[in-house]
Amino acid sequence: MFARNGIRSLKGKVYHTRLLHCLSVMFQQINLTFFTKETCKLCSDAKEILHKTLENDALKDQDIKLTTIDIMDPKNQKWFDVYCYDVPVLHVDRASRPKPVKFMHYFYEDKLMSEFQK
Repeated sequence: MFARNGIRSLKGKVYHTRLLHCLSVMFQQINLTFFTKETCKLCSDAKEILHKTLENDALKDQDIKLTTIDIMDPKNQKWFDVYCYDVPVLHVDRASRPKPVKFMHYFYEDKLMSEFQK
């Protein structure tokens, strides 16, 4: 009986640890940085898809922060130098990952949803 209780207790701890991990991942803030410029048709299309995705009910409990950076603004010269020929670009940053996941050029709602729900 002791061994049985010990196993049950061990399983309870494993379950508890997994539950805490799932909850911490589920409520982890996602920081999105959208790099764009005004005179870019791909950018306006990507912005529309991004906003449509963020309005999805499946994401209502997600802590998602969106920052938009206009690479043509002189104060964003650094980002212009990096992405002048690559916009639109979306960085998906999480504290648990060392580098952001990047989406470039064409955005697809299903791929964005998949990434946001990880």
